[in-house]
Amino acid sequence: MDRWTWLALGVAVLGTGLRFLALGHKTLWLDEAFSLWMARQSLPDLVGWLIRIDQHPPLYYALLHGWMNLWGDSEAGVRSLSALCSGGSILFLYGAGRRLADARVGLMAATLLALAPFHVRYAQEARMYALLTLTAGAALYLLARFLQEPGRWRWGVGLAVAQAATMLTHNTAAAFFPLALNLGVLALWAVERRQPSATHLPGLDHPGFLRRWLGCQALALLLWSPWSWAFVEQARLVDQEFWILPPTLGTVWAAFRDFNVAHLGAPAGLPLAALGATVGGLLALYGLSRQRGGLGLLLASLFLVPALGELAVSLRRPIFSDRTLIWTALAYYLLVALGLGKLARAGRIRLAGAALAFLLALDLLGLGSYYLYFQKEEWDAAAAYVARESRPGDLLLFHASWVQLPFDYYLRRYHADPQAPLPERRGLPVDLFDRGVLEPKMSQADLPRLDRLVAGRERVWLIYSHEWYTDPERLTLQRLHEHFCLADKQTFVGLAVYRFEPCSP
Repeated sequence: MDRWTWLALGVAVLGTGLRFLALGHKTLWLDEAFSLWMARQSLPDLVGWLIRIDQHPPLYYALLHGWMNLWGDSEAGVRSLSALCSGGSILFLYGAGRRLADARVGLMAATLLALAPFHVRYAQEARMYALLTLTAGAALYLLARFLQEPGRWRWGVGLAVAQAATMLTHNTAAAFFPLALNLGVLALWAVERRQPSATHLPGLDHPGFLRRWLGCQALALLLWSPWSWAFVEQARLVDQEFWILPPTLGTVWAAFRDFNVAHLGAPAGLPLAALGATVGGLLALYGLSRQRGGLGLLLASLFLVPALGELAVSLRRPIFSDRTLIWTALAYYLLVALGLGKLARAGRIRLAGAALAFLLALDLLGLGSYYLYFQKEEWDAAAAYVARESRPGDLLLFHASWVQLPFDYYLRRYHADPQAPLPERRGLPVDLFDRGVLEPKMSQADLPRLDRLVAGRERVWLIYSHEWYTDPERLTLQRLHEHFCLADKQTFVGLAVYRFEPCSP
């Protein structure tokens, strides 16, 4: 191995260490608890539940199912799968950058990824976004090998497998990854046909390239196709109703800003984050504008097409979300690294070094802020409080019903007597997943059931979270106030706990 590879290994070790640092310190939040619940199901049941109540493909949950059998369901145990995936993506990005451009570009891009607070955060979540980054990074690396080494069928097969894995990790990637990839590769091929050897990628000039490329794409589609019918059903359900709010210029800018530097915090850190995003964006534009041979077109397609696609779909049903686009940051970091490399080759070495140092310094500040101050929903504190204060015969109500998942995860930990049954727990407007909907909304028609649940009760607890979406009229609280008086309220990050008791005469 040459010195560049040794340096890349060092960067990967550093980035992976950051992803494992304090891995279990933050509380599991609602989506992570859902991942655990799903991963505890048998694989056939898992697939059935995904189609009925979720919007994601099965690959991550299936891997987590096996991972939990090995490492348990502690916070660190379930998150370690994501941390490992995110760390592996650093090496794939280095390899892709080295083969598409040069080792310096690959190393700079890998360093930006290794220290990115946005990626560290999602490497420390029991969700599919780190796996999505890994599979997309592997596909990018295998694409580089496919374009560089004509006639090597194994790279095409590997690319098809990595592409199918990406499509089986998130449904937006199932639509936009193949679209962005094919637009970028065909743009490279068009450049090569117009100017032979312009791309310096011999695979494009190899006889039968288009046939081999279409064969690779057909194989990827074939590997993904068993999920296609479920994809259509999930897309239909999302089209009917989904929780994401319509995107604005502010949310689009925030997503781009977080790709550059996240978690600097408001209000003091926002100007620095905005400056970092501006510097990164200018470097990416410089790398794109000065890049010959169409490589910039490939990277621009992989970065921009998915975001534009999500924005276009959002005109009908909002789906734009920065975390679903996390894999596109790989192409963006390569564009930034290309810009830095162009500056250095133009003799502006000090300027390139200062720009890179500035971006990495902001990343380190963001990482410090993330580790020290970023909080997830405080289900542990809420469950500990209820476990301490509840009595036999109490009723615990959960709105929305699926918030029972993270609460129960911690309630079992803090329950005084592990052998004793937990307090009675019921969901609102229905018990957990009884309606076949992940986040059922409270309506006037659901109030009689609430009346029956609380009839004759001496003490009723309400664990109230995500009500902005599932109970925007606050019908639950209004009805409970008609039956009882409020005895206590405790507010935690992301939720509130109410205790109701009969009113004194």
